Amino acid sequence: MQYGALEQMLINSIQEVQIKLGYEKELIRFYYPQHALMKILKISQGSAQEIKSAMEGFKESVKESLGDIRITKSQERFCFEIPPEGVEYVYYHKEDNGFLKAFIETVENPHTTLDDILNVFHKFWDGKVICVKSQEEDYDYIIFFEDSSVDNYRYYIKFHENHVIYHRFLSEDAADMGI
Repeated sequence: MQYGALEQMLINSIQEVQIKLGYEKELIRFYYPQHALMKILKISQGSAQEIKSAMEGFKESVKESLGDIRITKSQERFCFEIPPEGVEYVYYHKEDNGFLKAFIETVENPHTTLDDILNVFHKFWDGKVICVKSQEEDYDYIIFFEDSSVDNYRYYIKFHENHVIYHRFLSEDAADMGI
């Protein structure tokens, strides 16, 4: 099982919440569709027993870092409840490269431009940054690092009159979405 990838995804999500809202030692919940988790954990068939076993194994593998997490399932979606101890662990022990913080600060500024956002990407990587103009009305651009080891997310950007909205998806999930 690829528990490390799922753990890193949860850590990234916790860090994103902490950047946006600040740190609080409190429970945080994240919801993920079953098909995305199967892809992250490299589960091919996805029988109910195999998925249950994978979730139990994952809980055990992250107990020392994220604490005694709780995982529940409703229809085709899983809820990961990270206890306050796990949230605290991420805050004090998991350092990020500063990219996400700089990105969020930039998109939160009124009147941010595409060049402002691209400058953040280039500040953290000298290599190629991909920026694709979207044909979809839900977002205007998709931006990501060509080298996914820098950051494994694709950022879907939508410009409104005086603000920017973004969604970020793991590269693998974005590929399912067509880019």
